[in-house]
Amino acid sequence: EFIVDAYLKKTDNLLMDATLPYYVVNNSGWMGISAPKVNTGAIENKGIEFTLNTVNVATKDWQWRTGITLSVNRNKLTGLSSDEGSIPGNMNSQTYTLSEIGGPVGRFYGYNVIGMFTEESDFYQKNSLGEFMLDKNGERLPVARPAEGLDSDMYPIQQRGIWVGDYIYEDVNGDGKITTADRKYIGDPNPDFTFGINNTITWKNFELTFFINGSVGNDIFNAVKQNHSDPTAWGNKLKMVNDYAQIGMYDPDGSLNDISNVYVMNPTTAQTQRISVSGESQNDNNRVSSRFVEDGSYLRLKSLSLAYNLPKKWIEKIKLDWVQVYANAQNLFTITGYDGYDPEIGANGQSVILQGIDYYRYPSSRIFNFGIKLNF
Repeated sequence: EFIVDAYLKKTDNLLMDATLPYYVVNNSGWMGISAPKVNTGAIENKGIEFTLNTVNVATKDWQWRTGITLSVNRNKLTGLSSDEGSIPGNMNSQTYTLSEIGGPVGRFYGYNVIGMFTEESDFYQKNSLGEFMLDKNGERLPVARPAEGLDSDMYPIQQRGIWVGDYIYEDVNGDGKITTADRKYIGDPNPDFTFGINNTITWKNFELTFFINGSVGNDIFNAVKQNHSDPTAWGNKLKMVNDYAQIGMYDPDGSLNDISNVYVMNPTTAQTQRISVSGESQNDNNRVSSRFVEDGSYLRLKSLSLAYNLPKKWIEKIKLDWVQVYANAQNLFTITGYDGYDPEIGANGQSVILQGIDYYRYPSSRIFNFGIKLNF
């Protein structure tokens, strides 16, 4: 049996919190008001779902049946009640997603990390031959670095500014500075497709069933990693912080403050930025960026069940019609490249614009059940 279900769904009541001024919204826990729900705009969903049911084996003692479902969905923001043309997805005063008219809802939005400053030469632009690019005065052109303000100079190359062991961000607009204008789409929580495979195998009085589900092509923003991978911050840290960018000196008798004398000793294995005095680095290495966007594709054995129906001749003497002994396990294993606890993230706060953000979501538990079913 093969079933194809195609659909086009338009939702004209995109219900979301209204945007209110900072001083009005309840930020302190006891004063202000909560933002009311308003009809913000419209979303269009297009998709197709394939279902295939097969009978693989059908004999006197053996039966094997399979059900496969494959779902593809594409959503698009088609209209907003305001003239801004976009909706930011904010958490803790940071923007994690941006939804614009004509594009998918809730794509991750931030800075694109293109490398790390590992030595002095990384602070200057080079051509395809590796040669320094020069300005009209013959001076080396600097790589774009975070700016103190939209119209001010960049932070200087120094330990209390930008230094080896800090991350390099893409200068999207090419103005020579890293500002909020250099944010771009860095991932999409919407999967290419999702699937489920259900199997039921029986042999005489035994019955084995297992269900596998998964998702392909979706991204996850690992906010847990963002909050616990800064070696200079307070609080608990992830194990990856042990592999911070370690600063060495070419000349041991030289100065650590001399940019030409320092370098990152572990550039290929460093998983986090350098250790510095709290607030010293002006690079904001743990800002919302592509560093924390990971492939969220996964395959999971969602459930596995084995049951045995006792033969009639065993239970007739105790006046029972049917007895089944069973064992069931859920979430036995998951195959994924995601570093977090669980790739099945869902939406933060059930918000349609904050999907796929792992903000301390409690992982799915592994559950084992044993039991007996009786019919008198």
